Amino acid sequence: MRLRECSLLILTLLTVSLPAQASEWYPIDTGRSWVYSSPDGGAYSAAVETPESFAGSLVQPLQWDSGTRENLSQDEAGRVFHHGMTGAPDGSYLVHDPPFLRMDSELTPGHEWEAIYEVIHYSADGVETMRQQARITYRVIGVGPVDVPAGTFQAAEVLITRELETLPLYTFRDWYAEGVGWIRRTEENGTSVLFELEAYGPAAVPTESTTWGAIKSQYKD
Repeated sequence: MRLRECSLLILTLLTVSLPAQASEWYPIDTGRSWVYSSPDGGAYSAAVETPESFAGSLVQPLQWDSGTRENLSQDEAGRVFHHGMTGAPDGSYLVHDPPFLRMDSELTPGHEWEAIYEVIHYSADGVETMRQQARITYRVIGVGPVDVPAGTFQAAEVLITRELETLPLYTFRDWYAEGVGWIRRTEENGTSVLFELEAYGPAAVPTESTTWGAIKSQYKD
């Protein structure tokens, strides 16, 4: 196979869609979008863009209107992993090693999981500048109806504690609705609202799956 054809083959493989089993609690299908509000009147929006390569993995980017870009992936069980973040004004970026489990496939009351990883800081030109040890614990408190500006949802309440080297311990609560995703965040007390879902959009039409054999057939001599 000639060099040009080989390069085209690699590019095509990078754009093949992620596994078909979608996360119900944290959907990251291309085309999904959300708008959130905060008590101070702020509005924040995010949308899932097409798959791309990040830190050696195929990821599904979640682009925020602030410029922050979260790089996510999901496995065949529908679990969502967080690979790192880009979008800083100075071009610096973060890589999580290993990618941590951001959302498990089941949110039943009492279910717990933990993520231990390193946050590796890089400058815009790819030079490592710092490493931090990180640990996040998740515990599902319960499932029930939750009212937010976007509507009433049957949602799972998750208590999250985040430990990051050099920073204070931080605990908060998130709510997730099946088929919608993250709908609410409060302080640890569960009453001081930080963010609530205002609106959300559906996923785009799924892309047609492509097999390895079909790709190779396009580049035969």
